Amino acid sequence: MRLSPIFAGLLWIAAPSLLLAQEQAEALDEGIDVAEALRLARVELDALDVGEDPSEPIGAPAIAVESTPPLLSSDLSAPARAPERQAAPAPWLEGIALPDIPIRWDRRLVEMLEYYRDNPRGRGHIRAWMQRSGRYEGMIRRTFREAGLPEDLLYVAMVESGYDPTVESPAGAMGMWQFVKATGSDYDLEVNRWVDERRSPEQATRAAAAFFEDLHGRLGSWPLSLAAFNMGYGALLRSIRKYNSNDFWLLSRVEAGLPYETIAYVHKVMACAIIAHNPERFGLGDLQKDPPVGTTLVQVPGGTGLGRLARAASMTQEALAKHNPELRRKRLPPDVRQYPLRIPNDKVERFRSRWPQLQANRASHGVHVLRFGERLRDVAQMYGTTEVKLRRLNDLSRSEQVQPGTRLKVPDVEPKAPETPSSAIVGVPDRSFAYDDRRHVFYHVIPGDRLDSIARFFQVSSDELAAWNDVSSDARLHSGMVLQLFVPASVDLQHARVVSASQVETLVVGSEPFLDHHEEQRDRVRVRYRVKDGDTLRSLSKRFDLSVGSIARINGFSRYTKLQPDNRVILYVPSDQAARARR
Repeated sequence: MRLSPIFAGLLWIAAPSLLLAQEQAEALDEGIDVAEALRLARVELDALDVGEDPSEPIGAPAIAVESTPPLLSSDLSAPARAPERQAAPAPWLEGIALPDIPIRWDRRLVEMLEYYRDNPRGRGHIRAWMQRSGRYEGMIRRTFREAGLPEDLLYVAMVESGYDPTVESPAGAMGMWQFVKATGSDYDLEVNRWVDERRSPEQATRAAAAFFEDLHGRLGSWPLSLAAFNMGYGALLRSIRKYNSNDFWLLSRVEAGLPYETIAYVHKVMACAIIAHNPERFGLGDLQKDPPVGTTLVQVPGGTGLGRLARAASMTQEALAKHNPELRRKRLPPDVRQYPLRIPNDKVERFRSRWPQLQANRASHGVHVLRFGERLRDVAQMYGTTEVKLRRLNDLSRSEQVQPGTRLKVPDVEPKAPETPSSAIVGVPDRSFAYDDRRHVFYHVIPGDRLDSIARFFQVSSDELAAWNDVSSDARLHSGMVLQLFVPASVDLQHARVVSASQVETLVVGSEPFLDHHEEQRDRVRVRYRVKDGDTLRSLSKRFDLSVGSIARINGFSRYTKLQPDNRVILYVPSDQAARARR
């Protein structure tokens, strides 16, 4: 998980010049005023950096805490104290309602609460966040309740994203819970060219619940779980092992125990949860939360354009897309039969009445999975269309490259068999290769191919591929080249555009049959001409309609070479002059 955009500014204490640019970029990315974001970061830093031991309990016992009070690094030899109860640390906090995540009264937390209560900027930010929480609060609480988790973990989303499902960090963390791609994949959030489920409020929240369940199952402590959500489980585990302690409060005080921003992050989640349970204490008694995002899931055919769906619901395409933020294109994924689309509740009846008619007029489409080595023009030919129409059908720009494995929407017709590449005769090195457990195939290079990417797909080494084809690993491959491969049985060749060895005739590069074949393709004959008295390069070029340069190139000598009688020179002559050249 990444650090929230505001708290990233806390790293100013270590690297102000570098973090300034990062903080500005992240603030702009999330629509936050840059100057205000930086100011808030500094204020929160000041609120947490109180000089004294901020973990020293304040007040008499009254509130249960989860762990023993933390120690300064110089106090590691002090005996551990038994868990105790703490009183409210200030009169204005007496009788305060507590969230269902455990808190600990220390100066960090109290200073932060005072900032959000007393500072005009702090009050403005917490009011905006709390107002926005109404959009997804019911859904998040229900999800966590069903998972048996503390419902107030919903304030993690407040700290991470301000409940914005479309937020993306410069590091690539995405959505309301700011999942990076790898962690999202671990919790079944799919990311492909059609959808990014990290942006789906419901799906990402279910993933967050599963993630928290795993973290708490491993750590057994909610403060530690919150810390791991921010800094990563592996990094936290290293700290636990280093200091031989599983006490978040101790780790937050020892030298290099936890990142300062992670300590602040945990306190901020606790502060937001406390404020939400006590709005009047923080001047939020008059706050009207945004209404819940009210939508109904409607099953519609995959591949349908958002424009058509929006017309059926009598709304704009942009408005429909905002209710389905996981969609990355103006079209539903074509690789599913039905897709659960969110329709605003007040539009559902209209949609259901109009959709059958619009669907009846809809052209049906199929799905094609792009194979390795296959171009869009190849797919277009298979389905009787053009590359331009295929790009339009799949919302692809003219320059956008499509990766192998991409599911493409195609016309719903019986595809033609893929055309066998035109070159049925391939030049190969004058060496033999034999493998008992490999299959001999040929691959036609397409624009953008690289030796290493081809080798990686076919599970061979780049050195092997270079040796099999006498190509250099330092130079680019070019469209029209044909590479021979000896592929392990583990490779599924259904996902690649290859030709089997039985469909190809091979000729050794530079051999007589190889050279004869290539001239035949140009309706020319390769002959060995015996030089006669008076023959010159110039006279031969005129007699056989060749250039002096081509004769010199074929024979590997200078264009100023003087021919000697009875010498042999090789000529590529038109077929109708072959007999004359042989005399």
